[in-house]
Amino acid sequence: MLRFLFILLVSTTSVFSASNLEDMVTYLASDALEGRKPGQPGNELALTFIEQQFSEANVSGLDNNFRQDFTIFTEMQKLPNTYLKINNNLVNDFEPISFSLSGELLKKQMAFVGFGITIPKSDTKLIYDDYANIDVKNKVVILMSGDPGIGNSKSVFRDPDYINYRSLYYKLKNAIEHGAAGVIYINDPLSIADYPSEDAPYFNSSEGGGNRFSLIVGKTTNKIIDSYLSKLTTKSIQLQIAKSQKPNSFVLNHKIDLSVNLKKITGRVSNIVGIVEGVDETLKKEVVVIGAHMDHLGHGGESSMDPVSDGKIHHGADDNASGTALVISLAGKIKKMNPKRTFIFVLFNAEEMGLLGSTYFIDSWARYEESHGSIVSMYNFDMVGRFDKELSIMGLGSGLQWNDLFSKIKLNKNYVLKSDAILSSDHAPFLRKSIPSLFFTTGAHEDYHRSSDTADKINFEKMYELESFFMNFIKITENNHKVSYDPSFSLGEEGGQARGYGAHLGCIPQFGQSDDVKGVVCTGASAKSPAELAGVIAGDILVQIGDIEVKSIYDLSFALKYYRAGDQIKLAWLRGKALHSAMIILAKSQRH
Repeated sequence: MLRFLFILLVSTTSVFSASNLEDMVTYLASDALEGRKPGQPGNELALTFIEQQFSEANVSGLDNNFRQDFTIFTEMQKLPNTYLKINNNLVNDFEPISFSLSGELLKKQMAFVGFGITIPKSDTKLIYDDYANIDVKNKVVILMSGDPGIGNSKSVFRDPDYINYRSLYYKLKNAIEHGAAGVIYINDPLSIADYPSEDAPYFNSSEGGGNRFSLIVGKTTNKIIDSYLSKLTTKSIQLQIAKSQKPNSFVLNHKIDLSVNLKKITGRVSNIVGIVEGVDETLKKEVVVIGAHMDHLGHGGESSMDPVSDGKIHHGADDNASGTALVISLAGKIKKMNPKRTFIFVLFNAEEMGLLGSTYFIDSWARYEESHGSIVSMYNFDMVGRFDKELSIMGLGSGLQWNDLFSKIKLNKNYVLKSDAILSSDHAPFLRKSIPSLFFTTGAHEDYHRSSDTADKINFEKMYELESFFMNFIKITENNHKVSYDPSFSLGEEGGQARGYGAHLGCIPQFGQSDDVKGVVCTGASAKSPAELAGVIAGDILVQIGDIEVKSIYDLSFALKYYRAGDQIKLAWLRGKALHSAMIILAKSQRH
């Protein structure tokens, strides 16, 4: 306790310098960092802390800069015409979810789909599909947080392999895959202490909404949904699913009007990237990435599993201060090893918003490839601090040589090698680029995405054991050929496309414009482009693209990656003091 108080005291006056895993996790998960939410002060404190640890370990920044900036949504503004009606009855306990598109659905049929989970048919251990034998195309689905493991300690869903099925990110993608037009999200009732009493959902303006999902999404209470379930309740349904481990989904004879109108405000956040250059003149062009996400949920928000959304700090000790601390420590140890290959250490930001930092890192690597080399493998540490039954090493099927390499090292008791890899963490963007990747995790627990994920529950002895194991593994890989990606490796059934494909607007931006100008000055509009057809001329200042407020060139670039060609959106611009707007249809990107 004294050390914890000391850390908090130091953190409020200067950048805290840690010397071991315990100190790092305790600081990163402290109240002072307020859950490390992207775009918030606590996230900035964490970034500064990581920079200092790398500097003290003599780990260099990538091109002399630890920070790799990128754009995300950092704030949402709820506008008029946001509502939920069931059978023409206005629902007061309703709020939009930040992942939602803006739009309106009228007189859509309701369908209850349990947890909204579909286990791929290739899974040999578990058969479960909330969408089996039910057609939800163009309907609004009602789905619960959590999974069938809640209320059943013997459920296969307690296995760490199935943790990603709890995430809202997955549930929305799966709803899209099954053709749903909208989603109403409710807390799973077994996690509500005073069910059916439940606080009304709240709209958190700092909840960004990192991904684009092509459906309209909101949240209400169990009590509201219960009133339309006849003799059933959401709790009775969950209890039945927990006991049987089988879905209970059905279409309801009620009509929903669902409307969401959001304005998205962008901001800049950073990954932290450190590099240890290899000493072998040939092998140093083979780059190994070791990563973990450093962000968490701040004071909760859409992804919180707390039964009551009361704004408590979500400390994220296991998720993922544990992985962050381990990567920082590994960087220092590998630096002293003078490795043959080049090692890149990345603390990804905005993972909780949809793998935004890791996606940006791998998408931008091409600019570094000539100077530093090609990425040949990736190791991801996410939730490695709560060792109970086992530590999973997942993704062996992605590399042709993984099994051979692991045969050369003594495998610790309760370390389990698995061919598949779930795609809800930062290794996923690397796998999509055909880069062999391994995912290390001790898996799910009852404190996952709750305010109770605190540092006092971390098993540091097992973390040091994992660190030692991994260092031995790295030393063995130093003396072996690089791992080749197995083209037969399956990425599973991921569902719908979450991010935009890129689009063309036609505003020719003025670079180096004054910081006093809020928006993007167009020096002209390219011929027959959406901007020209809307009436944009030289000197006009773009201030809005679709739901996105445009403050700088970064926002313009982000918006054109976020939206798709063919999207019909509102474009707004200033000409002098007059605000102009028009509906446009974005064109296909002209970049090659």
